[in-house]
Amino acid sequence: MITGLSSEILFEKFQIIEVLKKDEHAAVFLANHIYLSKKIILKVLNTQKISDHALVERFKREAKILAKLDNPYVIKVLDFGMFKEYFYISFEYIEGFSLRNLFKKEQLNNEQKKHLMVQLLKGLYYAHQSQIIHRDIKPENIFVDNSLNLKIGDFGLALSQEDNFVTNPYSIVGTPSYMSPEQVRGAKLNAQSDLFSAGVVLYEMYVGKNPFLKENVSLTLNEIMAYDEDIISKGLSEQEQEVKDVIYHLIRKNVKDRCTTALESLNDLNISVEQPTLVINAKEPGLNKGRFKAVAAITLIAVIGIVFLLLRMFDSPDNTANPNITFGDTTTQQNTKPTKEALSANAKIDTVNNNLPLIGDPKTDNQSTTQLEQKPNLQEQQTEKTVRNGWLRVRAVVGTRVIVDGESYPEALSKVIYLPEGEYTVRFENDDFPSYTEKVKIDSKQETIVRADFNNLVAFVTFDVRPEAQIYIDGSKRGECPPVLRMVPLKPGIRRITLRNSTSKDVDTTINVNKGDTLIFSYKFKK
Repeated sequence: MITGLSSEILFEKFQIIEVLKKDEHAAVFLANHIYLSKKIILKVLNTQKISDHALVERFKREAKILAKLDNPYVIKVLDFGMFKEYFYISFEYIEGFSLRNLFKKEQLNNEQKKHLMVQLLKGLYYAHQSQIIHRDIKPENIFVDNSLNLKIGDFGLALSQEDNFVTNPYSIVGTPSYMSPEQVRGAKLNAQSDLFSAGVVLYEMYVGKNPFLKENVSLTLNEIMAYDEDIISKGLSEQEQEVKDVIYHLIRKNVKDRCTTALESLNDLNISVEQPTLVINAKEPGLNKGRFKAVAAITLIAVIGIVFLLLRMFDSPDNTANPNITFGDTTTQQNTKPTKEALSANAKIDTVNNNLPLIGDPKTDNQSTTQLEQKPNLQEQQTEKTVRNGWLRVRAVVGTRVIVDGESYPEALSKVIYLPEGEYTVRFENDDFPSYTEKVKIDSKQETIVRADFNNLVAFVTFDVRPEAQIYIDGSKRGECPPVLRMVPLKPGIRRITLRNSTSKDVDTTINVNKGDTLIFSYKFKK
């Protein structure tokens, strides 16, 4: 039994409401996070009483893995760390129950079952795209609220594919009746093992029983290794064909016959899925981008060559000696913004308003009226077709860096960016916000305005600390209380919060925030 812990406040920030599970080494509590004023689930491990160091590492891995995941179908970590000999993790609390309890209490209709199936597959797709394998998908580790919103939890057995983990055949981990055949054999696991387990859960949800569960563990494992796939198909025979096909292909015995990703199953259900922001393997897009850059470079060289020829022509000692070099109608030129490359040596640029100069403006050009009234010849018309630039104007908070197709533009916030017409990927970076990209289309001889909006990518925290304190976030001072420090934007993830009071000991803690969160962080120093 865990000893030495306060019955009311743990680790100076968790107020215990209820003990959910407790043994010699670990405990699970329903608690109130006193800084966030919200219910949480708190897992605690006494590291000094654990002889198996691998168990401690597994506990820490659960925290680190979940901290990386930000998805509506995955339980999120709010906080984790060490306090003396105790390692702890706090999770969001779901007002609801496990899928196991749902199976016992509720009679779900087909629409509700399909709703849960889609959410489970979406959660697994996100985790697998993030290179995370759960290894213990079962109804007890899947949580549902009163509105049937589903979240996958308990990543205590999860591992990253980067670990290159191979289970010891004599220390199989997982829950026997939901294991894949390769997991029972102790083979190296991948996402398809999780998909098998998910298929078993979905079979149980639709049919009402686990197809592999027997009287004891030994018989259960033998059933998984030698089951008849036709029995699985017959068990699903009363289900609609779409559902039957999806579940059957999730529980195929041979990995080669099983679906390879949750996305395949979602596609079979005609469910569209937004691609996760975290993509580990992006070789092909990178290659395409490189090709695009090469084409853009060749185009740019050609444009520069044309500009050079034009400037040589305009710089001729006697422009009247060459009857083919003329300017267009004065009225037309004044109403149309020309391209940057077509500037003559006499053209003037309004650097204050970033306006393009007008070629042939009678106020600035020394050419004769006779020349201005002449019509452009074929060569000039071809040049106008070749040089087709537009310009991009960026609106963003101070400190934002702008990168267009990999090229940085340090003065983008104060000057326009001239670009050939086409589509571009614009990346916005700012030390106070997460970076993001946006597709922008540039049209010939037109201005495109893009605004960098970081607000949807961050959380906002209001600090109410009494009697007084300096607020530090990740080591940087962000303000003082009182007055109340309102709406401080924070990047998603684990953020370190430090409160400094001249008469009290510093408060040092961490919170996990997700984009879109609006939190109130309150604390009162003891006198």
